[in-house]
Formats: sequence, structure tokens, C-alpha cells
Amino acid sequence: MVKFKQWLYNKFLPAWCKDNLLEENARLKLKLADLKQENDRLNAYIEGLHDAMRLQKRVIIKNEGVKRE
Repeated sequence: MVKFKQWLYNKFLPAWCKDNLLEENARLKLKLADLKQENDRLNAYIEGLHDAMRLQKRVIIKNEGVKRE
């Protein structure tokens, strides 16, 4: 697929457009890597919150002795 894309770019795109496209793709790859890293960090935070909530002490209220009229 990579070879086909390169052939397509070289065959049909003008030089200025090809350079523009390759620069834009490189910029978008960097942005994608940053967003993936942020997503991993946020998912780790969420997992930590889930663990903390699961291990938290629970309060059990028993009201067996109370009579209601």
C-alpha cells in the first residue's frame, strides 16, 4: 500500500502539492502520537479511579430495630 501511495503521489500530483501533502501528513502523525499518549494517560487515570472506588470502605446502614407506625 505504501508503494502504491508513493507511486500515486509521484505520478499525478504536482511538486508543490506533493510537498504540501507530505508535510501535512508528518504534522498529523505527530499530533496523532500526542493524542494517543494523552488518551493512554487519561485511561490510566480512569482505571486508578475505578480501583479506588472498588477498594473504598462501604458504609452499611442496618435499621432492623426501628419500628415504623
